[in-house]
Amino acid sequence: MPHALFVSRLTPWLCGISLAGSSCLLTIQAAEPVSHPAGETTKLHSISSKADATEVAEAEAKPLLGRSHAAPTQAQQVAATEAAHQAVNPIYQMKWGHMECGSHEFMDIKQEGTNNQSILVTWKGRRYLLARKPTTTGAYHFDDAKAGLVMIQIPAKSMLFDKRNMTRLADDCNPIVANR
Repeated sequence: MPHALFVSRLTPWLCGISLAGSSCLLTIQAAEPVSHPAGETTKLHSISSKADATEVAEAEAKPLLGRSHAAPTQAQQVAATEAAHQAVNPIYQMKWGHMECGSHEFMDIKQEGTNNQSILVTWKGRRYLLARKPTTTGAYHFDDAKAGLVMIQIPAKSMLFDKRNMTRLADDCNPIVANR
């Protein structure tokens, strides 16, 4: 099978699995034979490593795509702040109630107030009020600075940490589901 025919049959398959569209374009262009009329030659362009001072000045005067030296407007700042807050808020429901942890310990988590900004954790017979802290990971993060407790909740589990001793008190805590 001639090389050009083989590449032309293989190109659609390669483009289907390729992650970069430019490689498909280069493959297709390389597979197509280039013919020139008899007697016509192609002219190669020389590339200079030095640019004219006027070309450099013109390029520096043009702003980059999407960039501006103007300060953002108040509306743009508000929109950016709202977008940042949306990006860090968890997208899953907080788990509440009586939980059993991997170490066969038990913990209760109750919502305090209506704004979802604090929880009441009962751990080993003591109650702790933990305030919500912002995160960039999308996890629920609650902290009691006075007691030194931190509770992190991700979709798979809840974890309780002792910030002072840098230890994990409870791990793999999940709500207990009643058997029927």
